[in-house]
Amino acid sequence: MSKPNRKRINLETLRAQRLEAQGTKEIEVELGDEKFVFPCAAWWPMKLVKQIRALEKDDNSDATDMLALISNREQVDRLIELGLTLGDFMDIQEAIQGDMGVGSGESTSSSN
Repeated sequence: MSKPNRKRINLETLRAQRLEAQGTKEIEVELGDEKFVFPCAAWWPMKLVKQIRALEKDDNSDATDMLALISNREQVDRLIELGLTLGDFMDIQEAIQGDMGVGSGESTSSSN
């Protein structure tokens, strides 16, 4: 039995509310006639967040390594083959993190 003055949250309910508010768990990126799908940051498992934070500290990592972590290397390599620019990359990153109110140059741990 729960204590009467203890606050309780149901994560499944909160996830459903978040999905309803955002309308999706993913962002679709189009380049030419091809489509690429990336998960929105609010839906990343915490294990993935830890990997991304470690990657950010790695001086040998490539800017696109984060995209490869959240999707797959083949998808990212194909985007590069199609002529992905730094501006494109920044737009994708901003859109992926936009659902959390995090803009480019900010981490998901910053408070707004």
